[in-house]
Amino acid sequence: MAYYGTKDLLTELFSIEEANDFDSSIKSAFIGIPIKSGDVLQSYKISIYGCITRLEVYRERIQNFWEINELETATKSTVVPFVSMSFDESDQDINQYVTDILKALQIDFETGERYSKDSIPEKVRSRIRSSDLFISIFVKRDELKGGGYTTPPWLHKKLSIAQEAQKDVIAWVERDIKDMAGLNYEKEFIYFERGDVNEIEKATIKFLEALKEHKLI
Repeated sequence: MAYYGTKDLLTELFSIEEANDFDSSIKSAFIGIPIKSGDVLQSYKISIYGCITRLEVYRERIQNFWEINELETATKSTVVPFVSMSFDESDQDINQYVTDILKALQIDFETGERYSKDSIPEKVRSRIRSSDLFISIFVKRDELKGGGYTTPPWLHKKLSIAQEAQKDVIAWVERDIKDMAGLNYEKEFIYFERGDVNEIEKATIKFLEALKEHKLI
């Protein structure tokens, strides 16, 4: 019973190769020999102890594996950023690019919902204030007479809420936006230019570095 039970367990948990190794190590010790032989029983006992030792090693490895991964999962799940973005159809490409990075890294995140251009619902304010990190995607909107572009005002409003709540911020900023002054997040700005592969690649690398700095990866 001990022999076949152990062999079946090794096969189920690990592989047939492990079971065969066990089989070859002890089978000759007792198969075909009278059970009354003290030497045989002693040999079998030693083999069983060896098997138990092997299982304890496997158990330790499995425990270490799961404890580490469970700890990592718990750490990631406690950091949930809020992603602020434009809802204009023309901006969906960059929005999806940024959020796809978060999804690929299995990072949960909150977003706002469509709302009027002049107001921010309380539920959005609440999500921003309860978030662990604020990620904003600033996109170009209206061209300025002196050169450059504005960005949607509600993106500024949501960033101001995050600033008032003293949230850490990562901001994707499209090149040539000129109305970012006074927000005091220059060190967290990630500049990008749509259609420029090199710019997007550099922005992506900086974004990953920022996520790592904020312990999301």
